[in-house]
Amino acid sequence: MIKAFVQAARLRTLPLAIASISAGSVLASFFYEHDWWITALALTTAILLQILSNFANDYGDFKKGTDDKTRTDRALASGSLSEVQMRNALIVTSILTLTSGVSLLWLALDSIEIQFLLFFLLGVISIAAAIKYTAGKNPYGYSTLGDLAVFIFFGLVAVLGTYYLHVLKFDYGFYQSIWPASAVGLLATGVLNINNIRDIDGDKKNGKITLAAKLGKRRAEIYQLILNITAIGFLIYFIRVSTAHDGLLIALVGLLFLAHWIGLRGLDNAAKNRPKYNALLKFHVLLTLLMVVTITFLLV
Repeated sequence: MIKAFVQAARLRTLPLAIASISAGSVLASFFYEHDWWITALALTTAILLQILSNFANDYGDFKKGTDDKTRTDRALASGSLSEVQMRNALIVTSILTLTSGVSLLWLALDSIEIQFLLFFLLGVISIAAAIKYTAGKNPYGYSTLGDLAVFIFFGLVAVLGTYYLHVLKFDYGFYQSIWPASAVGLLATGVLNINNIRDIDGDKKNGKITLAAKLGKRRAEIYQLILNITAIGFLIYFIRVSTAHDGLLIALVGLLFLAHWIGLRGLDNAAKNRPKYNALLKFHVLLTLLMVVTITFLLV
């Protein structure tokens, strides 16, 4: 059972959460100050949110028939877990996420005032968004809104929210951080897009109209290239404006994204290529984390 839950948690996606929180903390340290405890609790909360989203995705796609018994990588579809077990996991993970989030707010804000309540509301919305992606009635992941949600929550909310909890003010650094926050959001959206390109045929068959399904495979691949180029452009601009560096290192890492895209472009949607798509998914996640490490190197 433990192995099944680990599989459903999709550990390969967790570096995305780590990248978002790390970016926010590094930016706070660069412009103002940094608190390791805030970073640790923010990381814990973000990772739990990511796991919650993955559990909900497994549950929602199974309930709607999008995943069938051929999806051996899904806990419910493969029969590794029962619906009751997954529902219980969703409840427990939601409670843990909320507890971690409240602890983070109490540490950062120290009192229950308007800021605390606003961030608490944002946390509740984040939990609801993680669940409602594919679970429940009218999931937004079935109506092309998943990309926008990933951009907002993995980019703007995670990065800028973490920055604010460190410095507790809207300063020059906060507004400049919108550029790298948007870049991280775009790269995270690229992960979802690769997943959706892989699943275009099955999603269309089961009424899951993702943006990739709407665009079609070739245009979704062009969209992927635009996401990558825009993100790299934002980061180069930020580094050039905020540091003495010229952004060349960012561009060099960006070449890895180009190589990754060429590999994606060369795949068709045959079932035999699913492991290759999964490998590209993992690689893109790691490249996103590498880009954050590169930014860290340039800012410290």
